Amino acid sequence: MTVANGAMATWCRMILGMGCALLLALAANGAVAQDLSGVVITPTATGSELLTFNTNSPLTVVKSFVLSNPNRVAIDISRVDSATFKLPKPNTSQLVKAVRFGQYDATTSRIVLDLTAPAKIVATRSGSPMTVEIMATGAIKAGQKEKYKPLIFIDAGHGGQDPGAIGKHNTHEKDVTLNYTKALRDALIATGKYRVGLTREDDHFIMLPERVAIARRQKADMFISLHADSNPNPEASGLSIYTLSETASDDESAALAERENKADIIPGIDLSGTDADVASILIDLTQRETMNKSSKFADLVVKNLHPKINKLEKTHRYAGFRVLKAPDIPSVLIELGFLTNEKNEHLLLTAEYRERVVESVVKGIDRFYAGE
Repeated sequence: MTVANGAMATWCRMILGMGCALLLALAANGAVAQDLSGVVITPTATGSELLTFNTNSPLTVVKSFVLSNPNRVAIDISRVDSATFKLPKPNTSQLVKAVRFGQYDATTSRIVLDLTAPAKIVATRSGSPMTVEIMATGAIKAGQKEKYKPLIFIDAGHGGQDPGAIGKHNTHEKDVTLNYTKALRDALIATGKYRVGLTREDDHFIMLPERVAIARRQKADMFISLHADSNPNPEASGLSIYTLSETASDDESAALAERENKADIIPGIDLSGTDADVASILIDLTQRETMNKSSKFADLVVKNLHPKINKLEKTHRYAGFRVLKAPDIPSVLIELGFLTNEKNEHLLLTAEYRERVVESVVKGIDRFYAGE
């Protein structure tokens, strides 16, 4: 009886062990792996650089600190699975030359930023995404004054609960505009001549006035809003580019002049104590100078469109779109094409066509800042 009981106990332990192993495996399979989908580096108007770590679940910053010889920044986060957490190559940066990841101890993982110059940590924020803002404390190029780089703000139309136009094959405008926005951002940064900001980097909704406000707060030099059109006529097809119309400009100038807080309408000029008629004239002059610059840029984009890009007959058009009404930032709205045209929808989804459009816009920006 004792032997039988011992054999039974051994058998039970074997069954129990197998069950535990199975439960552990199921738990592991059911766990949400923390995957990193991208590292985006964005220059700010204050000269710092903002690193955005896009993940599928929140990251918690434990501590962050600066190291020297060589120059680098370390960000310790609550431990994540190194098997699933990989660091994609970030976009180019003046300050960050590489981003590395590793396990520090049993409870902590570490992200290391290899730097081109000494820097300080401005701010860190836990969450999804996790952000880290850093700033160089010394000249990046010793003995040389860094040439000013225009800040180009790109606005991906729609987002979140607002899908925008929907194509014949269920293509959402908000997804098309975000893809083109990121491609344009990368192409501009790759030239080494521009800083780039985005109104949105993921699928969330932003009110129209806030899109312009974001760019103005960052002191943007140019604002480009990307959209994809719809039309009840399924034959409608082609790219177009819009700037602010004269009528919309007049209405906007009048509205601006009526606002109580006139301190930030024109950069560097506080109109809050200025006579209403004088303020209205100054705003109108600023608005019209901005309109002229916007129109010039739009014409340069049209002139430099790749010959294989399908475009509307009157490519440069005028309208009162809300995102075009910044009084001090040259602004254009590009309708990439018509999602309601099956052929146009297909083209907009191809990498080759996207590259042609992006290349054309970059050429237009280059020509604009070259003074052509």
